[in-house]
Amino acid sequence: MTEQSKLFPEHRRLSGERYTVETFRAAYDLPQQEARRLFEKFGPSKRELDLLMRARRDPQQFLNF
Repeated sequence: MTEQSKLFPEHRRLSGERYTVETFRAAYDLPQQEARRLFEKFGPSKRELDLLMRARRDPQQFLNF
């Protein structure tokens, strides 16, 4: 199965502000390994990573779309 990041390589470039692994880890108080795993899977987009973390904290808010 092709990774999402490989399907839309331009998306990451156009997605606005970016995190570094360290700023992402610090923002959400994550262990280094978990921050790196999520960063590698979802990319550096601050908007996307913030949305992901909101969904992880409260999945119910995304079930009523």
